[in-house]
Amino acid sequence: MPVISDTSPLIWLAKVGKITLLKDLFVEVIIPQEVYIEAVEKGLQYGFTDAQTIKECINEGWIKLSKLNSKDQSILQKISEHAFEIHSGEAQAIVLAREMKLLLLMDESAGRAFAEAWGLKVKGTIYVIITALRKGLISETDAKETVLTMVTKGFRLEPTLLARLIIEIENYHLKKGFSRL
Repeated sequence: MPVISDTSPLIWLAKVGKITLLKDLFVEVIIPQEVYIEAVEKGLQYGFTDAQTIKECINEGWIKLSKLNSKDQSILQKISEHAFEIHSGEAQAIVLAREMKLLLLMDESAGRAFAEAWGLKVKGTIYVIITALRKGLISETDAKETVLTMVTKGFRLEPTLLARLIIEIENYHLKKGFSRL
């Protein structure tokens, strides 16, 4: 089933060489125009290799751009007027997920809270890694190394949550499941 993505999951998964997990898990990733601008156009301007990786996935056709219709544009305008902490890419992704009734991938807490208040199902980059582990797409070692590499590169994760997550990953084979993280 397709998924809508904000900028952050695309960038982080591309940075650690795991962006194809999105294709493996969801087959199709849909992004709004502003996410494309943030992840690809601006990233290429700064010479980020993750931007080139994301662009290649778009060229392959499994990451697809979607434009907002006029009704969605009106909703987007209201969000930008009243929710200043929500960035344009986040707002577009939220509106698109609401319109298409799809899972939204987003890491930023303000955007997630806003989307969840609208009744959307929202998950983040860590969810993608854990789901890939559960489905046997990556090993426990790979999942652990991926999370630690993301954190080393600047992914923000509360230290106590990081510790719990690493312990859960390391012990995954013992219980074939996760507690509620």
